[in-house]
Amino acid sequence: MKSFFGWCRKYISLSVMAVIAAIVYILFFQENSIFKTQAYERTIDSLRTEIKVQNDSAKYYRELNNRMDNHDPGTIEQIVRERHNMNRINEDVYIFE
Repeated sequence: MKSFFGWCRKYISLSVMAVIAAIVYILFFQENSIFKTQAYERTIDSLRTEIKVQNDSAKYYRELNNRMDNHDPGTIEQIVRERHNMNRINEDVYIFE
């Protein structure tokens, strides 16, 4: 252990140690540290995925509204049967979750 400290004192100056300490502080302990940046990137990725899912469902409901605005009886019947589990005479309804 003494030989290690002797080697450090001989070959590494105080200014180099200060620069190394500053770099370590900046990389790991400041607001823009590596760990926080990675956490922010994961959050951004999950939010982008959620936005994509929400946009897809919004697109589906917009198309459904457009079909209903055109007073398409087949679409209206389909929506009522799916949402309220209604069936026709002599028809069985199976619900899968």
